[in-house]
Amino acid sequence: MPSPEPGCWYFIPPAVIAPVVLSVVVIGVAFDVSPWSLAALPFVWLGARCAAPNLNLVNGCLAYVAFSAGLLLSSLHQPLGLAIVFGAVAGYWGGVIEKRLRMQPLPTNPEGP
Repeated sequence: MPSPEPGCWYFIPPAVIAPVVLSVVVIGVAFDVSPWSLAALPFVWLGARCAAPNLNLVNGCLAYVAFSAGLLLSSLHQPLGLAIVFGAVAGYWGGVIEKRLRMQPLPTNPEGP
């Protein structure tokens, strides 16, 4: 993964490939394991949307809340809670990796704004 340079601004495109691949995996798991796995779909996309390449806690707050809610819900209904947990975690980390790989430094303007 490219390491960010300090003091440099970056263009970070939204994650698209990771949530699409994870959505296909979730649909496949729903056919093989449990239909409750389909509950992970919105959380995959939420996690990928909230991911930041620098693992910023503020940007990933919704993914962390979904993860915590899934853990609490798994004590009441384990298949649904685990689908939410795995969807949020997989989407978040997939988004982090994709955004980190696709980020590009913005060109600097030597004359100023």
